[in-house]
Amino acid sequence: MNITYHLTLNEYQEAAYFHYKTGKRPLFVGLFVGMATFMMLVGTDFSNTQSVIHNILMTFFALSFYILFTRMLIAYRAKKTYNKSPILSKEVTLHISGKGINPDKKNQNNIFPWSTFSTWGKNEKYYLIYTNIHQFNVIPLRTIDEKQKEELNGYLEKYL
Repeated sequence: MNITYHLTLNEYQEAAYFHYKTGKRPLFVGLFVGMATFMMLVGTDFSNTQSVIHNILMTFFALSFYILFTRMLIAYRAKKTYNKSPILSKEVTLHISGKGINPDKKNQNNIFPWSTFSTWGKNEKYYLIYTNIHQFNVIPLRTIDEKQKEELNGYLEKYL
């Protein structure tokens, strides 16, 4: 099976955001929400309405800032990686078979066996195939028809 695609910067940023959503980031957001709520409850004089409103607003803005900052940081890192990479902005043709994934159709000895990859993830737009917990390859679903999706899912479920 051959898959040919050109990944745009926006697509790579969306895939990076999906990567961080599936990682430990939700745990950190939950921990931050819990700590902020605890600090608000401990430091609030509930007999003073102004103090209650002030602490609720401070907690809301602190959480909003954290979520916005991490989103901006993810987009910045993805853009930096995309611009530095000589491969991400080029058209790619992957040959996927039972032996592994070959990103270079000219060189048949350049096959990455399935043991190179650790896991995979999928959402409504992308497949992410991980080589380790921090590095992933993106395959956009817009370039794959239904038959290829079934075949790729079969390979991923069988080998990963």
